[in-house]
Amino acid sequence: PPKQQQQQQQPHQAGRNKPSRWDRGGKDNDASASGGQQQQRRDRPVANNVVPPEKDYYGPRKRARNDDSQSSSHQKRPAWGKEELPDEEEEETPVGDVQKPDFGLSGALASDAQTGNMYNGVVLKFSEPPEARTPNTRWRLYVFKKTDAKKEGDLLEVLHIAKQSAYLFGRDETVADVRANHPSLSKQHCVLQYRALQNKETGKLQCRPYLMDLGSTNGTFLNGVKIDDARYYELLKGDVITLGFSSREYVLLTENTTTAS
Repeated sequence: PPKQQQQQQQPHQAGRNKPSRWDRGGKDNDASASGGQQQQRRDRPVANNVVPPEKDYYGPRKRARNDDSQSSSHQKRPAWGKEELPDEEEEETPVGDVQKPDFGLSGALASDAQTGNMYNGVVLKFSEPPEARTPNTRWRLYVFKKTDAKKEGDLLEVLHIAKQSAYLFGRDETVADVRANHPSLSKQHCVLQYRALQNKETGKLQCRPYLMDLGSTNGTFLNGVKIDDARYYELLKGDVITLGFSSREYVLLTENTTTAS
């Protein structure tokens, strides 16, 4: 066998003048004995306290390992049933590169101006929808001040509301298109928005006025009924708009029209 051939190539221990019976090349007085007797002699202890080299007889004492396994022998074994995850190297942050607080402009107001929510330095409570259009119909708002429930109010002014796509009602003179100074009204109370939507009957686009309350404190009323905020309500010719506790009435009509008919 290969193990016995290795024993022949290695030098004998000091003080041995002739090969021992453990070597294949040594002379054994019982060489002519049967194979069973040879196996029995190999199991006997060696005479004269001569023991064959431990490395050749028992094989290597430790299990052979690669260079990588020797360098990583100190690593901990993963817990049972858990996946072994690679060790994360901690990044050292230099002391001199610590980011200081920045108190400059963040650009939030510029982004609002780009999206249409900014006007005259004030953030608006609404954004015009994609279907916003300037109407071809010359709409008018007739403003009346009602003093008595049984009598008709006096005409105060006529507002031309067909030059742009939206009109903002409120107390803030910086952004309000229709200014109302009553203390019960909000700075941005409601908005009249023109929208071009498809007509269900004809299938053509038709630009119509809509009213939306902007979360006002005392509400917006359409024909005496309070409307919900953040919701569009279509307006028709002859509709009456009132704001909060104000006595003013805004009647929606068209050019050269004095009645709803």
